[in-house]
Amino acid sequence: MAKIGIIIYARTSSKRFPEKVLKIINKRTLLEIVYLRIKKKSKKIPVIINTSKSKSDDQIIDFCKKKKIEYFRGSLANVIERTIECCKNFNLEGFVRVNADRPFWDFNLMQSMINFYLSNNYDIVTNQLPRSCPKGLACEIASTRIFKNLDLKKLNKNDKEHIFNYFYRNNNNYKIFNYKDNFYSKRKKLNLSLDTKEDYSIVKKIYGSNKLDKIINLKTKKIIKKFDKLFHEIK
Repeated sequence: MAKIGIIIYARTSSKRFPEKVLKIINKRTLLEIVYLRIKKKSKKIPVIINTSKSKSDDQIIDFCKKKKIEYFRGSLANVIERTIECCKNFNLEGFVRVNADRPFWDFNLMQSMINFYLSNNYDIVTNQLPRSCPKGLACEIASTRIFKNLDLKKLNKNDKEHIFNYFYRNNNNYKIFNYKDNFYSKRKKLNLSLDTKEDYSIVKKIYGSNKLDKIINLKTKKIIKKFDKLFHEIK
């Protein structure tokens, strides 16, 4: 069985909402909430925080050291290079990409997609080609081989930052499976990400409505059903 890891991409230099990954939500940071939701279903799979060597991200490393979480640092702008180096460092044959601004990450969907990936011969298993889920639930699993075989000099700036864009644009050259979930397909206009201060207020309301760990361990679909009036649609 291929060795895969779950890579959480985190940085403090978000333009719209700086340092959002370290914002406190009912006594925990957003980054810790995302990490704990992932660990609920991935006790045997390594989870790695992937951040930059920028001084502004030193506080992310401080968090990782305090919580004893594995981490990797690389280029701030060239995320695809950082990804390749991270996979080499941890000897990964495949990885799951998770952004750290996903407070309602669906650990069940992730596990189902991991099982599908490991049981089939695809380069990428995704729910983003086309997007078939709410914003904030994007899940992408890929073989590290296709990344290592890239000629990084031929990639544009956007490709280096958004690491799956090149593969999606050249999808005829790769074996890509788009994983659909009917529940999410019907609700794909919802926003479950944390990008703005307004999103932050909504997330705090949800995580402050019950005991923190109860919501952290609650299935995403149940969160959507329980707090449906708080989630707004993307226009």
